[in-house]
Amino acid sequence: MPKIEETPYGLKVTFETVVDVAMASRMVDEFRRRVHPREGGFAILVDLRATRSFPAEVQEVIKQAILILREAGMHRNAVIVHSTIAGLQARRMVKETGIAPELRYFDADLPDWEETALAWLVDGTEPPPAD
Repeated sequence: MPKIEETPYGLKVTFETVVDVAMASRMVDEFRRRVHPREGGFAILVDLRATRSFPAEVQEVIKQAILILREAGMHRNAVIVHSTIAGLQARRMVKETGIAPELRYFDADLPDWEETALAWLVDGTEPPPAD
């Protein structure tokens, strides 16, 4: 199951391996147990550096997780990507769940991806445009 950590800004979710339907379903159950509305909302950092792609059935379950987070008050989201395929799949899931305006993508190959992502999550500082 992806690693879910509480942070000062909200949550950090790290996908450390290939995700199957059972793992994604456990993540949804964990979000249902742990994520509750917070005054002022919360932000989430999703680390996809170790993920290369998501099978179609896993994408459907992850969309459920995104909707749970949105309903609980997620107001900003940063997704760290390394794989082009996982990045494209994440963009499609985000578009289909309606959270695109609150989300920014960060390339794991950039040396300052973490600082830039945290600036977006905590302060709302827009990342520099991609080349």
